[in-house]
Amino acid sequence: MRAPRAARDLVRELVGALLPVQCAGCLAWDQVLCPSCRALARRPPMNADVEGHRGPLPGVFLGDYGGALRRIVLSAKHSARTDLGEFLDDAGENLGVRACEVLGIGKASERDAARESRPSGRDPRTEVWVVPAPSSWKRRMRGRQVALPIATAVARGIASSARPGTRVAVVDAVRLRLGAGSQSGKAGAQRVVGRLGAMRALAVPRASIRVVAVDDVVTTGATIREMERVLGTLDVVAALCRAGAPHDAGHGMRYSVGTDFR
Repeated sequence: MRAPRAARDLVRELVGALLPVQCAGCLAWDQVLCPSCRALARRPPMNADVEGHRGPLPGVFLGDYGGALRRIVLSAKHSARTDLGEFLDDAGENLGVRACEVLGIGKASERDAARESRPSGRDPRTEVWVVPAPSSWKRRMRGRQVALPIATAVARGIASSARPGTRVAVVDAVRLRLGAGSQSGKAGAQRVVGRLGAMRALAVPRASIRVVAVDDVVTTGATIREMERVLGTLDVVAALCRAGAPHDAGHGMRYSVGTDFR
């Protein structure tokens, strides 16, 4: 259970009084995240298609990879800071609510609920897998995964918004093969080549299961395409941000403005 927000704020104030800290987003002093940067986690997500293994996939993002959002993501991934968990939680839940809308499994209206309650001879329940992008073995061993905690929060957001009977689970189903390294610092072409055949699936969803892939940043879409290839399907992509300008369709983007939760 997450600690009450007032208690977390008190802890941050005590730590700030003893150790100098800068906002991870705008670098203002004496704050883990200033109010403006913290609000980025709750701003309305945008929709942008990601070029998948078989064609475009709907994606939901907090924004483009730049400015304060970029600095927050880099701090969460590469610095020794461990105080950005609340931001990742809020951002993931926010993305999960939007992903639920894209999946079309939001809470039904009274008329729809009444119709679904009638005997129909089929199981009205929906099952959703939320699958984090695989971390490198080094990052996994150090306990510095980023996609997994975001995926956990995305699952909470979907579960809170989905119609009754929906089962949502975080399924850590994809692993990098031995020898597959990090994508950090690589150019676009290197990223694409570096992910070809680099993954294996520990579990494959049944045809009836909806699958949401989660990552921190989507750049060329190479990771997403490889996840779709090994899982056999993807329905939605959710990530904190996407790299590339709106016209960068050639780089995998098209712009358009297992924990069990149930």
